[in-house]
Amino acid sequence: MALRNSMQLTNASGEISPVDALWVLIQSQTKAVRKALTERLVAEQSKKEKQETMVKETLSKAFDELHSGKALHDARSIFNS
Repeated sequence: MALRNSMQLTNASGEISPVDALWVLIQSQTKAVRKALTERLVAEQSKKEKQETMVKETLSKAFDELHSGKALHDARSIFNS
């Protein structure tokens, strides 16, 4: 079945893109494996979004403190360099 699907995914030069090849491989897995892969991808995306939010909040707080004069003198030198 994967061979038939991969044949349909070829382009004019007869090549299969890596994404299409991976997709055929994923489709050929059991439902449990596909579900596990989906859960892992969703968890990684959530983790990445949380990290990005933390960095944004931390930098916003640091810049707010810098502009309000609450930051230590040494902290200001970090932003000036």
